[in-house]
Amino acid sequence: MTFRLILRNSSPPSVSPYRLLDEQDRELAWANAFLDAQRVRQLSLRSLRAYGYDLLHLARWLHLTRHPLAKINQSLLLDYARYQLDQLPKPTPSTINHRLGVLHCLYRFHYGREIPGGKAHFHRNYTTRSPLGYGRPHRRVTTALRLRQPRCVVVPLSADQVARFWNTFRTFRDLAIVALMLLDGLRSCEVLQLQLEDLSISERGTTTQRGCRSRKAVVTRRCGRP
Repeated sequence: MTFRLILRNSSPPSVSPYRLLDEQDRELAWANAFLDAQRVRQLSLRSLRAYGYDLLHLARWLHLTRHPLAKINQSLLLDYARYQLDQLPKPTPSTINHRLGVLHCLYRFHYGREIPGGKAHFHRNYTTRSPLGYGRPHRRVTTALRLRQPRCVVVPLSADQVARFWNTFRTFRDLAIVALMLLDGLRSCEVLQLQLEDLSISERGTTTQRGCRSRKAVVTRRCGRP
């Protein structure tokens, strides 16, 4: 049996426009009920689309292995992770972790409890800190299967790389936009949406400062700081 994810723009606002269907165009009730609940939570369409493709992958695996959703346990989670690692092209660890996370949420949504253990049990210790950055770290224990994800290391740009970056700007307009972004902490999408009436240009000087504190302000955003 084949499954597919479709987009129905005519769906009511309280119903997810993304629907999972089988080869006979029948809806998968367990998947679409979960998507509808996420729609009620006011998730974005991009999030619903991501959930939909994760559920589509899960539906194909459940049909292939003949495992019902109610019988999922930690051992079957390990089989599901192995199945994904054996696929070509192999998905990234973050993609597999997201699919496993969606499966955990789906199981809690339908059965009101965590996925039970099987022959395999996963215990992982990790530490958490205060979001303010102070205090002692607290140890936590989780039984969820999770693949190790490579950490991204931020490397500062060298002087030559910065020079090449500035050399890519050919016009004074490009330089003015970049200077405005650096000055006011703007993002590129906000700069592109700026209109002429959003700018208040002073005739007193060239010094630019922010908000009501400026005496010689040349740029003032009506919409406020980002």
